[in-house]
Amino acid sequence: MDTIDALRLFVGIAETGSLSAAARHASVATSTVTVALQQLEERAGVSLVTRSTRRLSFTHEGRQFLADSRRILADWDAAIVGARGALLSGPIKITAPQEFSQLGLALMVDRFLLEHPAVKITLHFADDVVELVGNDIDVALRFGPLNDSSLMARLLLRGSRVVCASPAYWNARGVPRKPDDLTEHNCLVHARPDAASAAWPFLVEGKPISVRVQGDRVANDSGALRDWALAGRGVIRRGALGIRNELSTGQLVTALDVFSVGDANLYAVTTGQLRNQRVIAFIDFLEQQLLAAYPAVR
Repeated sequence: MDTIDALRLFVGIAETGSLSAAARHASVATSTVTVALQQLEERAGVSLVTRSTRRLSFTHEGRQFLADSRRILADWDAAIVGARGALLSGPIKITAPQEFSQLGLALMVDRFLLEHPAVKITLHFADDVVELVGNDIDVALRFGPLNDSSLMARLLLRGSRVVCASPAYWNARGVPRKPDDLTEHNCLVHARPDAASAAWPFLVEGKPISVRVQGDRVANDSGALRDWALAGRGVIRRGALGIRNELSTGQLVTALDVFSVGDANLYAVTTGQLRNQRVIAFIDFLEQQLLAAYPAVR
């Protein structure tokens, strides 16, 4: 099998989560994906993927090989485009959570446009889940876990959700020791039409539970919740990526860390099999920018 094709199938395994899903995405037999993986592992001389009957995971070498594969494919595609004398051009419409307006997305877009001046980008910030097809969205940045759908998702950054408040709030109200203690706290709820955000999930003794929380403030904007938490008004639950500076400086302090409260991995979501070169180029560029900005996250 051609090495470039094998690399594409290998990346497809990561983006879809399984060999069979990668096969469906590429419109090939599952055996073809298996052969591609075996071919790459034989050439590399190491195991890249660990498989069991219930899950698939990448080895340490596999994760590095995945990053290198994406870079090689991006360089290859860019070389093909360059050989054809074609410039990336046309519109890209992006939707992202509100917090990305403070996380430098606009500056990353600016850098991309400096390299591809014939591209035009529209940014739509919204915490609500925006339908891609009905709104002509090319790519949506979304935090996981994602709902099952026909959309394609590419992992950009790994992250987690945390429960946190300001030191002043914890000093005044006490730090919760178990998830149920949150019922005695002023929890600041993120209002979203697609999720019951007032029910916060936890893992207690290996079993998932849900705690119904309440408080005197509700907002559909994550920035407002962060500002209230910083002011000592209550407890929030959100992705650590969006408040990494506040956590690192001690302005916000986490609680209940021993109870898993869910991941907040960042994905680039697109419709169907992506063949738009300018959108592919933008997602590749964005991933590199994010990894450079948050090297310890993934």
